[in-house]
Amino acid sequence: MKTIDLAALKDVMDLMLDAVCVVNKNGCFVFVSAAFEDIFGYAPNEVINKPMIDFVYPEDGVKTLQVVETLISGENQRRFENRWVRKDGKVVDILWSARWSEEHQFRIAIAHDITERKQMEQQLHHIAGHDPLTQLPNRSLLFERLQASLGLARRGGTHLSLLFIDIDGFKHVNDNYGHLVGDKLLKSIAKRLHDCVRKSDTVGRFGGDEFLVILNDIESFDKVLIIAEKIRSELDKPYKFDELVLQLSPSIGLARYPENGDNEQQLIQHADQAMYQAKSTGGNSVKTTVNSAK
Repeated sequence: MKTIDLAALKDVMDLMLDAVCVVNKNGCFVFVSAAFEDIFGYAPNEVINKPMIDFVYPEDGVKTLQVVETLISGENQRRFENRWVRKDGKVVDILWSARWSEEHQFRIAIAHDITERKQMEQQLHHIAGHDPLTQLPNRSLLFERLQASLGLARRGGTHLSLLFIDIDGFKHVNDNYGHLVGDKLLKSIAKRLHDCVRKSDTVGRFGGDEFLVILNDIESFDKVLIIAEKIRSELDKPYKFDELVLQLSPSIGLARYPENGDNEQQLIQHADQAMYQAKSTGGNSVKTTVNSAK
């Protein structure tokens, strides 16, 4: 086995903005360049002879070791991403270029910090899927969530319930008090809806003053009705903005999988129809087209 004169290359490597790491077959660092401290917070002497995997974000440990095995076996795995924990506890996203040297029995890798890029991607993804006013999932993300929930319900043989909510008298608020007040009202409605359901459920803005609530895996139809009534009651309470007090109420339509269909369009249609039944009878009520309580 040949040896590498790392000392001779150190001055060149230390000029690089990316970190150069050399790890032996046992998984321990034998060399890191100066940029390692800039990216990970550890000085080179703090990691030499210590296992590389100890610094990887725990949830990424298994996939990282799988990549290592792939490299050592001779398969081409030049680029991969994982997360590491900095010395200060912050998590960083790293893009690695790596190869295994059979001749030297070393793994040589270059670490490029992509944390800012990942954060930007997450922000753009959030913007694309959320209503900018209420920060609730928008129509597009609602369809995705509803499709995913339906998939889980089909596989598990469970129920899924969908609430279609329209705010009675919202147009009157916009016409008489202006859109700024209307926007404040929508934000308050969104918060009340969010506070009425579990984290595993989804509340989203379908458009205008219409909202959808996806209730996952609640087998008792009576429990679903209790949640719907709780939402109706909360949305019926007065809204106070400085000296202004507004009283509005919701019309709520309820649809249920599998009784009302087995795709998102059918469920939304049934919930929408039930909502209009509620509105046509004076609003401030919950209506459903489900024939039997299960």
